[in-house]
Amino acid sequence: MPKPSFAVPAIWQNALTILLLGSVVAGCSHPQMRVQTTTVKATHSPSNSMIEHGKVKTGSPYKVAGVWYYPLETGENYNRTGVASWYGAKFHGKKTANGERYDMHAMTAAHTTLPMPSRVRVTNLDNGRSIIVRVNDRGPFVKDRIIDLSRAAAEALGYLQQGTARVRVQTLDAKGIASAAPAQPHRRERLLNGDIYIQMAAFKSLKSAKELRWRLVHDYPSADISYTPNDALYRVRIGPLSSEQESQNIKTTLQRQGYANPMIVVQ
Repeated sequence: MPKPSFAVPAIWQNALTILLLGSVVAGCSHPQMRVQTTTVKATHSPSNSMIEHGKVKTGSPYKVAGVWYYPLETGENYNRTGVASWYGAKFHGKKTANGERYDMHAMTAAHTTLPMPSRVRVTNLDNGRSIIVRVNDRGPFVKDRIIDLSRAAAEALGYLQQGTARVRVQTLDAKGIASAAPAQPHRRERLLNGDIYIQMAAFKSLKSAKELRWRLVHDYPSADISYTPNDALYRVRIGPLSSEQESQNIKTTLQRQGYANPMIVVQ
């Protein structure tokens, strides 16, 4: 069988993270990528889109190849399109991000931000085939790739040989009904499967966040403040941005302007 082109999945990351950070953070990544996590603990409750199977896990925010990923609090109403890849025998039997063992013959998948486990309908937009899989892993961390399917799932969707396919990913509610397409879908390019921001800083003080936003908003009108109750932080962000290239360009400009730590984040 020809080797498909796909992202290296999450089950390598446990060993990688132990070497790099001394802590375990599972997720799909290339072996050479450095993974960094925050100390913020995610305390999310299960949503209707999650299947009652195994332990529900969302995980803390984590960083791969310079990009921060923020696991979603809920998978409800998730409906995105992108490119699917797959992973197979090389990872069969190894641990996934939520602690299960990867079974290439099971209908499972890896996703960067959906809660685990979640049930999603994946539709091959090239041939119309549709399947339901369980998300129990993290990844893939490759531009435009939205989901990494098991070997069995890729075979069922008919893209095993070519390695990738254009797909739509929709979470299912408790009745098994897939999330409908947004009434006014975004016409922007997306990085992987989320909105792109540049995070400038995070503050305990709302006053400090407002002062930084005030300095930014003249040159960057989309600068705003996002509050997260879990860690009680006010994050100053620019965005959402139209593409990965735009975010890289703005980050470079900000660094030249003297801002030391602008970070590209996907949420």
